[in-house]
Amino acid sequence: MLTRRKTASLAVVGAATAAAFTLSLAPAHADPAPQPHDVVATGSDIIQNSFNFLADGYHELPGYNTAGNRFRFVNFDSSGDAQGRSAYTDPRQLPTITGNGTVGDNGVKYVKQGDIKLLNPTIALRAGQDLVVRPTGGGGGGRDAIINDDQDWIDVGRSPDPLTADHQAQIFAKQGTKLYRVQIATDRQLIATATTTNAPSTLTAEAILKIYSGQWTTWGQIPGYDGPAPSETIVPLTLPSDAGMWNTFLANVKRQNPGNSTFTGRDNPNSFNVQQNDPTAITGLTDAQRKNAIVPFPRGRYRTLNKGYYTQTFDGQKTNNYNTEDGHRTAANAAGIKLLDGDSNTDNNTPTAPYGGNFAYNALIRESDLTSNEPWQPGSTLNWVQALFYNPDGPLPFVRTPAGQALLEAAGVTPDYHVFGTDNAEIAVD
Repeated sequence: MLTRRKTASLAVVGAATAAAFTLSLAPAHADPAPQPHDVVATGSDIIQNSFNFLADGYHELPGYNTAGNRFRFVNFDSSGDAQGRSAYTDPRQLPTITGNGTVGDNGVKYVKQGDIKLLNPTIALRAGQDLVVRPTGGGGGGRDAIINDDQDWIDVGRSPDPLTADHQAQIFAKQGTKLYRVQIATDRQLIATATTTNAPSTLTAEAILKIYSGQWTTWGQIPGYDGPAPSETIVPLTLPSDAGMWNTFLANVKRQNPGNSTFTGRDNPNSFNVQQNDPTAITGLTDAQRKNAIVPFPRGRYRTLNKGYYTQTFDGQKTNNYNTEDGHRTAANAAGIKLLDGDSNTDNNTPTAPYGGNFAYNALIRESDLTSNEPWQPGSTLNWVQALFYNPDGPLPFVRTPAGQALLEAAGVTPDYHVFGTDNAEIAVD
């Protein structure tokens, strides 16, 4: 294994509160190749925004890197490609069929869905090293990536999931160390609909179970439904099977509906896959589908969308070039969708409760990094875990400082700090 790098000075971290540094350094979102002693995070796409904010700040809120620290916290997003390829097969290069009015619109060209292939995006996890497939997702790209990291390139795995004894045994067998799980925040998954919808104002956990299992296919089958369209067909949108928010959805439905461990969520004949965490999954539907559609959606993403942080892109057009949009970008937002029971915060594990489930924003960290005596930043006595995430015997780590907590709130989530040891039991931190 390569020599591990660790540690930072609270005095240096404290400089992150100085607004003068806010715009002094370029953010790390452009996938730089991390230098020796930089700390690298990979994993979940839904958690990546909060880690980006912690690393590089947001507007007037300074992040760790904007304080002028010599060694950086480099947070890799879960998509993109270092080889200069599109992240999917360009539909313009595929064979087409022409619609005839019965199959497709008359005279319009179509490609087969099965011909469009996702490509594995690549990055350089360390400067000067060969490219690797980008670690993606809270499971494969966060938890499993750090467990299987035999090059010592990944320091932090982003994941919404807890660890099991089997995970701890796997990493100990491979690397001779175990993992700590540091929860820095809590998000909540709810149900999104169009702003003008035939759905009721609340959908219970039982209703979601029966809709997604195909037992209920129209609104009128929901007990007590008093909406405008009891006979219209519900359109329950599903997410890709490898999407973190789909796994969270399955876990929430089963937790709220005990005894349904075999629930797959894919048995309604009117459902189809859409991109996770994307308002256009609903707003891009036809008028008839849009008002009857429902989809699992994280509240943190909904809030961040409404801040204008994201930008519009235009698939298949050249109008998404940087200099062709007014002001170089057109902000994306959550216009056209709403969250059912959006103000709820507490899990209720009964079928009659509204659907909703909290999930954690976790940083998975090796025990050997926590116990390292190697300082991270020059002039400091702290290793990088103590500086950023968990420091049981000294000053608050950055994620617990007012600056760090403000950045988590800016990312649309609730700061919620917990630490779980190598036995997966919670450790008292106060």
